[in-house]
Amino acid sequence: MHAVRDFRSNWHYLPEVILMDEIKSTKSATGAMSFESMDAQTHELIDLLPFRTIHQLEKHFFHFDQAARERVKVIVTDMNYTYLKLAKTVFPNAIVVMDKFHIINALNRAFNKTRVRLMKQFAPSSREFRALKSYWKLLLVPSEQLDFEHFHKWTNFPYWITATDVVHSLLSLDSELKQTYEVLNHLRTAIQHKDWNNYNAAFRKAEGFSEEMSSIIEMLQTHHEEIYNTFITQYSNGPLEGSNNKIKAIK
Repeated sequence: MHAVRDFRSNWHYLPEVILMDEIKSTKSATGAMSFESMDAQTHELIDLLPFRTIHQLEKHFFHFDQAARERVKVIVTDMNYTYLKLAKTVFPNAIVVMDKFHIINALNRAFNKTRVRLMKQFAPSSREFRALKSYWKLLLVPSEQLDFEHFHKWTNFPYWITATDVVHSLLSLDSELKQTYEVLNHLRTAIQHKDWNNYNAAFRKAEGFSEEMSSIIEMLQTHHEEIYNTFITQYSNGPLEGSNNKIKAIK
């Protein structure tokens, strides 16, 4: 009973910056995933709820009084429509910040799907197929971080070359793969360096990239305002992700 009292919500207080995400919790949860929120400044969990539908979350947060909800200035979340709508309906003074690591992960997944599709154009026994399959992680390394100085022997390559050479060789197999790679790196670099002008330039200059990347770019454009907030603030869901990793390790 003492533990129950300790974890009761204080309906009169909410922090100024709230991190929101979901996590796979227990079988007693309503769905496969549960909702979690954290104070961005203290890194203390606010709530871990066994549901994440918009109606249930709105009902829960409307238990907090008006002053508590008006206190919230920033909501940090991924591109989940539920949390974006929740922020607009429940927290009248809050802006939404799109977590940059979720954006980058979405871009990486789009490129990887492109690589797999184009890889299958080659025979499974071919050097091209095996190389594209083997070095997928290398293709996801930011281009500016690739080693261009040290030569190594690489499987499926007949001579010693650098990591940069491997990537260039793989990209030369297909122009669509190359264009998608360039868009990926342009956007990732702009996000990492919070370069808003270069981020927008990537949309204007990009062409010839894959359908997989195109769908992600369209989604990013629908979240233009929230992503701009990512560039002008310092918040991310990193602390919440760190907490999740500890929970997963314990489980």
